[in-house]
Amino acid sequence: MKRMESFLVSGISGMGIGLTWYSIVTLFQTGTNWKNAQIPFTSLLFYLIVSFVMGAFFNLTGLIFEQTQWSLRKQIIVNFFVSYVAFFAFELVINDLALSVHFFLVITGVFVLMYLLAYGLYFLQLLRDVKQINQKLKEK
Repeated sequence: MKRMESFLVSGISGMGIGLTWYSIVTLFQTGTNWKNAQIPFTSLLFYLIVSFVMGAFFNLTGLIFEQTQWSLRKQIIVNFFVSYVAFFAFELVINDLALSVHFFLVITGVFVLMYLLAYGLYFLQLLRDVKQINQKLKEK
């Protein structure tokens, strides 16, 4: 049950991130005419569903961190590449399988930025938790 709850929370978080990303992309695409921008409902709904699935998928890739026999470095590298391959495949399908060097560089840059933000914030929170635990242990 706890795994399902975590799965749903990650999916909903993915929707929030996806909606934010969709809004930013839409603003850049409309340029200075953002006040008159129209967002098709089907496009928004599709983006929300895909964002939920991607958030849930990132939760599943988090299972890699439960491999206690692996070093943290190996866990991060495997997690990064599994997530990257899935993200790249998704973007490739969304863009009608139009592969180019520019596409590859942009998608890679976007993924690295998203990965660094997501896991950077996650590890920052873990670091804070460890400091709190150590502080409480020193007090005892």
